[in-house]
Amino acid sequence: MPGQRFQGQPAATGPSSPAGGWQTPATQTPGVTAQRYRSHGPLLAIIIGVVVVAIVAVAVWAGTRPPSGAAAPGATPSTGAPLPSCPTPSPDWQAIPYEAGAGSTGCWSLSQGQWDGHTVTVNTTLTSDQGLLSVTFFAIDNGASANQYTPTGGSMITTTVPSGQSRTGTLEFQIPRGDFTLYMLKFPASLKDTPIAALVVKG
Repeated sequence: MPGQRFQGQPAATGPSSPAGGWQTPATQTPGVTAQRYRSHGPLLAIIIGVVVVAIVAVAVWAGTRPPSGAAAPGATPSTGAPLPSCPTPSPDWQAIPYEAGAGSTGCWSLSQGQWDGHTVTVNTTLTSDQGLLSVTFFAIDNGASANQYTPTGGSMITTTVPSGQSRTGTLEFQIPRGDFTLYMLKFPASLKDTPIAALVVKG
């Protein structure tokens, strides 16, 4: 605060200031005057404040910026190589390219669900363009419950596809009728593994 640096100093013993506000050299403190302290103190505080705000803004921006090359949520990771185009077996099917680690790419296609009460069966085809692929599947209800379901039947509960080959089979789930998302996951999977790809099945 202005004047703090003068606390505790002995009062000037020089002659009294002349009338009219004039000061003699004997009554001025050498080095710093009250006039200079008042004019530069607020300016220095403003400059420091601007620098601190700029540093905080840069830190927040750097902390929230996604890392370079990070895949968007739900997207298939990419190593830069173009993924194959994936034709569907028929108009009521859907297909998506996948990349399961370096050098393992292919296509995953899925039919519409065939419902019988709360049991749904889907046909699926998995093609490996390159790389050996072993996968399993699970489903998540797209409704308010968002429960997770493992297959209760079918020939593709777990499957291995050699490089350059395809596998076609079925998956069966006991799940309340409605839209759900079917995920393909590496097999055997660990807690750190993320799904390779996902497709939505209409209820």
